[in-house]
Amino acid sequence: MRVENFIALRFIKEIRKNKEISSASFIVITVIVISMIFFISASSIMNGYLYGLMKIAFEVKTFHAIFPAYYSLNDSRYAVDIVKKDKRVLYANLYRETKALLSANGKTTGLAFFRTMPENIFEEDRGFDSCIKMLEGVKSLNINEIMISRKTAEKLRLKTGERIYLTTMLSDDKEDIVIKRLLVSGIFTTGYVEFDEQLAMIGNNTGDKVFADNLLYNVFIKLKDYKKAKEFSKSFTQAGMLDMMTWYDLNEYELKALKFEKNIIVFIVILVVFVACLNILTTINITVFEKNKNIGILKALGYSQNSIITIFIFYGIYLGICGVLIGIILGLLIMNLLNEILAFFSYIINFYNSVIYFIVSKFIDVSAPDRFEFFSKDFYLDKIYANISFSELFFISVLTLFFSLISSILPALKAGKVKPIEVIKNG
Repeated sequence: MRVENFIALRFIKEIRKNKEISSASFIVITVIVISMIFFISASSIMNGYLYGLMKIAFEVKTFHAIFPAYYSLNDSRYAVDIVKKDKRVLYANLYRETKALLSANGKTTGLAFFRTMPENIFEEDRGFDSCIKMLEGVKSLNINEIMISRKTAEKLRLKTGERIYLTTMLSDDKEDIVIKRLLVSGIFTTGYVEFDEQLAMIGNNTGDKVFADNLLYNVFIKLKDYKKAKEFSKSFTQAGMLDMMTWYDLNEYELKALKFEKNIIVFIVILVVFVACLNILTTINITVFEKNKNIGILKALGYSQNSIITIFIFYGIYLGICGVLIGIILGLLIMNLLNEILAFFSYIINFYNSVIYFIVSKFIDVSAPDRFEFFSKDFYLDKIYANISFSELFFISVLTLFFSLISSILPALKAGKVKPIEVIKNG
């Protein structure tokens, strides 16, 4: 095997001397590199988007698990006490949720997720705390204070320290409306713009003043391992808490849609890799034709048919390895620096626009160009979340090398059938 390996590497080293082989080999490696970069980028972004979106969902929007408010406050507190005794639970507490209107400066906006939360949630729930990023003010849910999102603040033209009016119904089955004047203690973002538009929070003590006993408490639960939410819910369902829902249940359709999109991308990449590896077949065929004399000499020296086949199979595999290694290195480098790369290009584009505007504005009256951003404030997430899955990377690498092996077999068999006498006769 050592000799065959050496000869295969020698063939690769010498391909630059033949333009046809060199061009074909370069194309094969380039296509594999591009497909690997595309796979790493697409898969990492989809994983990151899935995790980034879902992290905000299960830390802030739906929590890891919830037990809906069907019972009295005492029953809800009892449920919290029971849940907290489970070693799998990191944190559990009470919250309320309803729809509401917020008004200020002659403007009004509606909220789908108006919540009363424990005042100490930022100290007790680190997952929740990490997802609430303050833009202005402080994380405070003291009495008569409210925290609103950036989108809400922009719509109502509010800053921290200003007053806002809350209008809401006491409950779904009552027509009574309550209006409460609150102080804006902080303006936040979760990074998920669509959810930000619908979220605002007050403390449970403030909520007691607004809703009294008319709006029941839910129980929210955070686990030490969010991936075990289904198992956790199942164990409590068997214990009688029949209506517990997990973040899987509450985000089922989003998860299915994102996974379907990711699978489509993986399928497209596999097709591209397969086509690239088919080019290996053409490349090795050209090499066999060009190295016909060398093959004849090797056979005349006593090399067996299997040895010749092995040489060209190694040759095809090495082309695949070159493409995979270069693709992985470049792909990982790009993904680790992706946000910085996009920020750099944003800076270049904005600088170019500023220079053009400065020159043009000296001659004609034109409005200044809008600042270019890859991620505007209206995008779903405030940056690209990249999560590289090394198991997926290993899978596509092995698959690429497998395709390279399969593509090498046919021309390798052709090389093994070369007869020394025919080579000598034909010169």
